[in-house]
Amino acid sequence: MDHSQIPVEPVIQELRIPAGMAGPVELTMDVRCFVVPHTAGVLLIDAGPTGSADAIGAALVRVGAGWSDITDVVLTHWHPDHVGGLGEVVARSPRAAIWAGAADCPEIRSAAPPHQLLEGDKVRNLRVLQTPGHTAGHISLLHDDGMLFVGDALGTVGGAMGRAPEQFTADSAQAEESLRKLSLLEPDRMLFSHGPEIPDPVGALRRLLAIVNGS
Repeated sequence: MDHSQIPVEPVIQELRIPAGMAGPVELTMDVRCFVVPHTAGVLLIDAGPTGSADAIGAALVRVGAGWSDITDVVLTHWHPDHVGGLGEVVARSPRAAIWAGAADCPEIRSAAPPHQLLEGDKVRNLRVLQTPGHTAGHISLLHDDGMLFVGDALGTVGGAMGRAPEQFTADSAQAEESLRKLSLLEPDRMLFSHGPEIPDPVGALRRLLAIVNGS
């Protein structure tokens, strides 16, 4: 079945961050992975935290697909809220190819080791952009139709765009440089692993960089 005309389907789950990890009190935030249709089936961007199989399965049903339709799983980075559910996905979609940024591949433990991705590589209808900083091998993904999946390079809270917290960022200078790289693009939409879409995301990113740069 050709799923390419079906909209991208987010898989949204609640993530609890224990007190002391990101501040003095427990926090709750959303984490998103995405079912992305293409001409030969669907691919999955990130696998969510452990226990994500039911939510992913429901999203597949919403787009008229099933586990056997997943051809590829593309991981934006190795953090557990993005790869914790990988084992469950692999068990249900054993033929799916697993992909991740080259520098993050050694951190990802899976029955199906990920294939390495570098700048400009293509996986179906997605082009790889290396956006290190949050992790050494963090990648963003530009869809042929103009959607930009930024992983944890950026996020939104309360309608405002922001960077990932410093305590979860491997290299802040590198992360800032990756934001400059993304600010040069003109995507039609920007999709975040944490937080919903916002209007004019490119303008919001450029304003954020102006604040970061003190201008």
